Amino acid sequence: MNSNSFIPTLIIDPEFETLLAPLTDKEFEQLEENIKREGCLEPLTTWKGIIIDGHNRYKICQKHNIPFRSRPTAFKEREEVIAWICANQLGRRNISDETKKYLIGKKYETEKIIGARNAEGINQHTIASTQAPTHKKIVAVPSHNKTAHEIGKEYNISHNTVYKYGIYAKALDAIQEKCPEIAKRILSGKIKTSHDNLIALSKLSTTELDNLIEYLSEETDGLISYSDIRHELQWKPVQKLSKPPAPIPQSEIPIKQLPKYDPDAEISSLTLTIPAWISSMNRAKNIINFDNTTQGAKEKLSVQLQNLRNTIDEMTQLVKEDKL
Repeated sequence: MNSNSFIPTLIIDPEFETLLAPLTDKEFEQLEENIKREGCLEPLTTWKGIIIDGHNRYKICQKHNIPFRSRPTAFKEREEVIAWICANQLGRRNISDETKKYLIGKKYETEKIIGARNAEGINQHTIASTQAPTHKKIVAVPSHNKTAHEIGKEYNISHNTVYKYGIYAKALDAIQEKCPEIAKRILSGKIKTSHDNLIALSKLSTTELDNLIEYLSEETDGLISYSDIRHELQWKPVQKLSKPPAPIPQSEIPIKQLPKYDPDAEISSLTLTIPAWISSMNRAKNIINFDNTTQGAKEKLSVQLQNLRNTIDEMTQLVKEDKL
């Protein structure tokens, strides 16, 4: 085949591609041989000209000038595409435990966004349990708990675990934005780290994460915990010196010190803030004459109180749940 005119040009979206379980070199080579021998038999799935399934097949077809078919989808928004990709990838067998946690968490966080954008605040997992009279306005309340319960049932895990996987996914996205290589190694299982250490890792700067990559490149075994990496980097010279140097300015001392991480900082901040919320609500109860308050104002307050209750429930479950 000498012409490229019949081969459509599609778009590769970096975020979508990140959600796909990467093939090993051997798996990619095998796929390439199959496509060269038999052609691209399975259509590529697309959305608005963007590939959402079939990135490897597309790259192989482009490389060898092999025609392929595409199957467009009709999703309305980007978040729907992300939720679909996560569900599609979770149906595959060759994904690591870390990738599975990330995809479930990403699906949960994405479906929360979809629900929040709904004009009535209802996502696909929220079903009204009661019917209000038709002459009254129905105030729908977002239910993140319902979403977590449904996703938990779908993948045979508790809704508390779904909450935790959501936090895991957001932390990994933060790492991905600053240092894609470390995110890739975590998802592949080459870097093993606890849930709490992953959150700490996500708060490091791009420079600090780049330093971790430099340290890892010197290791023969990539299976290393973040706590070990943190300890090594804290005292590891950036440049090894064969003999004591002459006095040099303090700013040029080749030692990288990571900032001390306080695991209780966020909780301590909340502990100090929450009493102020309670005080404000108690003061409002004593001042407000609810008989004279409009129904619209009451409904708005009811929605926000329900949101607060949902968030408190999630936080309470995370506090109670055993550390992964």
